[in-house]
Amino acid sequence: MIPNALHDTRKSSWICFTGLFTTEGANTAHWIRECGVISLPPATRAGTVCIKGEFVPAQPQDSTVRGPVGLAISLRGKPMCEDAAIKPGPFEFSFELPDGESMGYSTLELRILGVGSSNTFAWLGRVTRKLPLPGAIRKQLQRFRKQNKNRQLRITSFSIGGDTIFDFTDRHMPYRFAAARPWFKLGMNVVGFVLADLGVGQSARCMVKACDAVGLPVSVVPLKLNCKNPHGDDTLLSRISTDNPNPINVVHIDAPQSRDIDHHHGEAFRAGKYNIGYWAWELPEFPDAWIQHANFFDEIWTPSNFVRDSIGAKLRQSVHTMPHAIEFARPVGNFREKFGLPERKFLFLFIYDLNSYSERKNPRATLAAWRKAFGDSGDTGLVIKVQNKADNHGDWLRLSEEVAGMPGVTLLSETLKRSEVYELQSACDCFVSLHRSEGFGLAIAESMYLGKPVISTDWSATAEFVNSENGCPARCKLITLEHTVGPYDKGQIWADADVDYAAWLMKQLSSDPALCARLGAAARSTIEVRFSPAVIGRRYRRRLDSIATWYG
Repeated sequence: MIPNALHDTRKSSWICFTGLFTTEGANTAHWIRECGVISLPPATRAGTVCIKGEFVPAQPQDSTVRGPVGLAISLRGKPMCEDAAIKPGPFEFSFELPDGESMGYSTLELRILGVGSSNTFAWLGRVTRKLPLPGAIRKQLQRFRKQNKNRQLRITSFSIGGDTIFDFTDRHMPYRFAAARPWFKLGMNVVGFVLADLGVGQSARCMVKACDAVGLPVSVVPLKLNCKNPHGDDTLLSRISTDNPNPINVVHIDAPQSRDIDHHHGEAFRAGKYNIGYWAWELPEFPDAWIQHANFFDEIWTPSNFVRDSIGAKLRQSVHTMPHAIEFARPVGNFREKFGLPERKFLFLFIYDLNSYSERKNPRATLAAWRKAFGDSGDTGLVIKVQNKADNHGDWLRLSEEVAGMPGVTLLSETLKRSEVYELQSACDCFVSLHRSEGFGLAIAESMYLGKPVISTDWSATAEFVNSENGCPARCKLITLEHTVGPYDKGQIWADADVDYAAWLMKQLSSDPALCARLGAAARSTIEVRFSPAVIGRRYRRRLDSIATWYG
């Protein structure tokens, strides 16, 4: 926080002051040159604003201080109180502050009165200091430069509801962070593919849910960049905003797309805001070519420690883990008939987006493990749900051909609403993901929230919340990529799940209902405790509180 001036005009001023300057001497306070401005975010509740100060008369022989001095206070341009001739000694102004719902982001102006002439002479003294003026005139003008008349009026504190927000007697740090936090709400603009059926779109929707859970003001802003996925999720349709009024932008985006934000939204979109990029990445080594894209942001948030460690090792910006909030209405009923699934079989499920690269999602390992575990017994079934087959014809064709010879496998490719995806997850008994790497693992976490046991590669972000107490971590070894796959360069490492061990896990779960129930209950508890919207929302709030202490 910059205590008395904003030297970087790009930065916002949501809790700061300008135009007030420290006095010298033992009785420290702040004086007003012309107009002091205190900038505030919305208040969480109504309260009485109190501005205290002291009028200290100057020496009577000082000819620059003649005439009364007063103070006029306005809130968002509306006059609140005024005294044109403040008497010597302590003074106090007070008025009621509306709550945040009615007031929004505000500026409080403290305009000093009766100093127009003396300020003009002070200005003349500054601009003529090098001109060849007569000595007497120069001397008189230089006396006005000190603005002694203004310095008589000293602001000592600004409080709300009895809590001192600014103590202007402290020249080093007037802002009282602890006192201010309960009063103010720093809002976020959540920017992303908020209507699109893809992981980065769900990431933004999860963030809005977490903000709502803790009462953080949030504006939902659609990202204008091109998105290949269908825009079929209307969860936040009624909340779409055409602008970004809050001081913090959080942009859910793939790192390389960051360079296109200004082109599609205009440079004003980021100007005057604190900009946070919400990035995911799936490998331990963040690409060097992407480091430059962080320059569009003040800091980066990631969904897992795995991603944080990868990105944070390369960037100068701070990088913070902010996991996805997982909560939704759990489906009630039997949905197997709706999806054409066998009624009595134990069903394993794997869901993935073909746009996320089949080599990384690794459906072949899941198919191989299921085939090894059950062969042609027919006692279990495997459901694989994909999307975006039209844009990934080769991957879809290879998957279809492999499944064609496996009668127990059901392949689904139609586009489903988000609620229908949850119904499908609910209809199956176990979620399997023998991925090579995940930046978080939304489908895994969602299945756990539904009380389903999961089999998940024991590496990358999913290893942070899937363990032997709440699921079945699948053993794996790390291997080197022998060729480049999309953004994943040759020479990087990722996981190769142990198919034999995964097959054994499948057998254990399909034959032991009690084990499934125990792991499913623990899985549900893990997600509810660690990733509820309220838990994640409080994490946001703590970070925003920290940002407010130094960013002004």
